Amino acid sequence: MITVLVEDCNQFSQSYYYSVVERLQLHQVTCSCGHSACLHPHAYYFRTVRTPSGCCRLRVLRLKCSECGRTHAVLPSSIVPYDQFSLESQILVVRAFESGSDPTEVCESGEQLDENSVKAIIRRYRKHWREKLIAERIRLCPVPELVRQCFAFYSAQFLQIRRMVNTLFVNTT
Repeated sequence: MITVLVEDCNQFSQSYYYSVVERLQLHQVTCSCGHSACLHPHAYYFRTVRTPSGCCRLRVLRLKCSECGRTHAVLPSSIVPYDQFSLESQILVVRAFESGSDPTEVCESGEQLDENSVKAIIRRYRKHWREKLIAERIRLCPVPELVRQCFAFYSAQFLQIRRMVNTLFVNTT
């Protein structure tokens, strides 16, 4: 998986996703096998992300390494791998939980979250991420810095549960 750092975590549309992919300098992206300039477009798959404005269905690019044959999905950092809810929505829940307010109030704020989803996010956060953030003194905001630090210390997107190779790519342009 290749996660592209984006500053705007509230953008969700196919055109925005394409703009992120178009700015991607494939010759600079390194495969998990260590080779660079070896990734090329391979296929696409559809992915649904729940946003405050509704569900957004994205056509996600997969890249294939010509050296090792592995494929990698390309996701903006505003998406948590293998999760339907946007990173921003999940951070709202975690911030509410950490501040001591009722996290289920996020359900009423226009987010596409229900009470069970909020409980699941809090459960995953407490089980997998709370101690990690405390151990490395990682703060929940600003979001791009949170993403950078989670990748620096844990090679994973914040709230990513499934252990897999995930590389953060920061566009230089």
